Amino acid sequence: MSWEPDDACATLAANETETPTRVFFFTATDAPALIPHPLSRHFPRDAAVPRAGELQLWRFRCEWLPVPAPEGDAWLSKPERERARLHPNATLRKRFINARVAVRWIAGHLFDCAPRDIELRDDVGDRLRAHHPRDGRGISIDIAYGGIWIVIGIATTALGLSVVVPSPGLALDEPPEALRRRARRDSLHSALRDASVDIDERVLSSDEAASFTLEFARHGKWQMVDLPMGGKLRAAVAVAQPVTKVWMIGWPKRTMR
Repeated sequence: MSWEPDDACATLAANETETPTRVFFFTATDAPALIPHPLSRHFPRDAAVPRAGELQLWRFRCEWLPVPAPEGDAWLSKPERERARLHPNATLRKRFINARVAVRWIAGHLFDCAPRDIELRDDVGDRLRAHHPRDGRGISIDIAYGGIWIVIGIATTALGLSVVVPSPGLALDEPPEALRRRARRDSLHSALRDASVDIDERVLSSDEAASFTLEFARHGKWQMVDLPMGGKLRAAVAVAQPVTKVWMIGWPKRTMR
């Protein structure tokens, strides 16, 4: 069966009824090649718009900026400034601004244009479509927050990203399997625009594969990939295409073990 394109995914989610969609196929897949790259304010020379089968991930601390703050602030659009203003506290406001500045910096380099000229279309939450201001090329972007980290995922098709930390109030020895299950579930819900899906927890609890495919009657196939984060954090990404290569910018090599 074919993989659902990004626009089709949005349409399916918009037309979703209250009856949940069930997983009707689960297949373990070969894990994609994970390629770590150090993070710096110098954009990686080999970083390009992801091709079919590729995923690009960026990880950085919440306070990190690729440029001085005044320069980055000048890139933001009026709606982004207004949304930042409405955040309930200074920490969340700064985190949102830093994430959007980083997205514009990344997309500007990928499209070879000024960051302020990038057209960002907001979906629900922090799911975005970035479009080249001249030729209309587009990429899908999702942003996830976990602990001290901001993680940005970029692909040419729909994706959903999730980073989870132990829940406050739970035992310190909360099993990593529970966190991994939550990361997988949240990434899929993000990818499907929060459409109603009924997922067997036994599928999400599988420890036999760090990469597998879920197939839905109404939403097509999605590849789920577990991502290394270090410590007690768990992360996952769901992508609407087979993934063979993941560029992981901001991941030290020791994290990949």
